Amino acid sequence: MTSDHMQSTWNFSDSELFIKFGDVFVPRRHEQIGIVRDLLSDLSAPHVLDICAGQGRLAEAYLRAKPDARVTLLDSCAEMLAEAKARLKEFDGRYALLQASIEERAWRQPASYDAVMTSLAVHHLDANGKRSLYGDIHEMLTPGGVFAMVDLVEAAGPVARKLYGDQWADAVQRESIRQCSDDAATIFEQTGWNHYRLLSPDPIDQPSTVAEHLDWLRDAGFVGVDVVWIYAGHAIFTATREATV
Repeated sequence: MTSDHMQSTWNFSDSELFIKFGDVFVPRRHEQIGIVRDLLSDLSAPHVLDICAGQGRLAEAYLRAKPDARVTLLDSCAEMLAEAKARLKEFDGRYALLQASIEERAWRQPASYDAVMTSLAVHHLDANGKRSLYGDIHEMLTPGGVFAMVDLVEAAGPVARKLYGDQWADAVQRESIRQCSDDAATIFEQTGWNHYRLLSPDPIDQPSTVAEHLDWLRDAGFVGVDVVWIYAGHAIFTATREATV
């Protein structure tokens, strides 16, 4: 966001913008959701935690694809959880809502879930916060459990930074045209949503490089750590808690 819109935390106006324009602002959003869904598709009768679940898009896709699944949606924003509740009405009895922030520790209970998924949330944590979260998620998963994450990543150098910024701007422009919503592309530019084109990035955004994420996930004890998709600075990671013998 621009200096006129800088905030130290995600706020209600951010949520309103994201609810209204998320399908345009997030590059290839439906593709991202499908990949995360598929990364968790082999689990049997899973209980899944969706961190910073927002409007419940990931949860909806997963519950629809996995009739035996249950999802707990965690988010700090009551308005987002209300949106999720309305979206998931047809799945009553298969989901639960939990209002808490990603930084809190009380919800991080050991061996609680068969999978954890999250989209575009972890980059709001600093390096220590990410390392702590990954360690806790590893302990929260049952043996053989899977972690799937979409996140904004930092470019390792100026070439990648320019590419990410150009790809993101192009994706928003094309999706805005496709949805006949000129307002979306204009607001995307006016609010400085494109991290890679800001001289002074919003302090709420603290993305890390792909290499850092991979190292921290391995350090937390995960196996099968990999990045499976990246476009416009948005990457999808997967990692597994090793199964017991």
